[in-house]
Amino acid sequence: MSQPSLADVARQFAVVFAAIFQVYASYVVGDSVGNLAQEYRSLIFPATYAFAIWGAIFLLCGVYAIHQALPIQRDNPVYRAIGWWTAAAFLTNGVWSYAFINRQFVLAQLIIFAGFVFAGRAFLGFAREATGARATNVEAWVVGPALGLLFGWITAANVVGLATTLVALGFAGTGQGAAIGGAALLLLGGAVAFFAILATKSGPESAWVACGAAVLWALVAVIVEQRATSPLTTGAAILSAVLVVAALVGPWRAPLQPAGRGAAA
Repeated sequence: MSQPSLADVARQFAVVFAAIFQVYASYVVGDSVGNLAQEYRSLIFPATYAFAIWGAIFLLCGVYAIHQALPIQRDNPVYRAIGWWTAAAFLTNGVWSYAFINRQFVLAQLIIFAGFVFAGRAFLGFAREATGARATNVEAWVVGPALGLLFGWITAANVVGLATTLVALGFAGTGQGAAIGGAALLLLGGAVAFFAILATKSGPESAWVACGAAVLWALVAVIVEQRATSPLTTGAAILSAVLVVAALVGPWRAPLQPAGRGAAA
């Protein structure tokens, strides 16, 4: 491993700051976000209990932020590979909350899509760098689940958020068109999760299992909420869940090329 630098210190600080900021933003405006989202319900809006997953995400991301900030972890190649991407993902989570409660719906959707890209880069980078037995216990049981839950949930949030944005812009929240559009979005989200899981199966199992679990958590919440309202979106959610389960338990994989790691961190 190369010697630590000021850039490593800046990365460590950025991750800690962003991890704190995303929790702070959620705490300050969380209730307002939930109430506003209820005003623009779509046919793929999940049951409210599903959002409790943020508690696990915040906790795991917080532990990751603290661990990566330790001086001994400054030149950890895994943290170097994912650090700036995770900081950016955490930051966008917090900024999104403020954009959304100010009814900047298009901007909020662009922000959450950026968060999806940042979290995805961190998730894929982790699987590439922490391949197989090279992952430490903390990486396998804290960082992997943190990034898997984060990316899986943001994948689902992008789908649900886009439907909410369309309703806020004046599109119908119910009816045949809304059901068809919602079903298409759910299937798209399921397909993204399917390929993301396959692409990261060369990494620690805890990461891609957590990703699948987060997406399934969201899909089940959609089924629970919409089963009496929209048979079409409920069916699409079930089919998407089948895709995710197939990715998790099936023999298929598209292994990432290991990035190469020096001595264990």
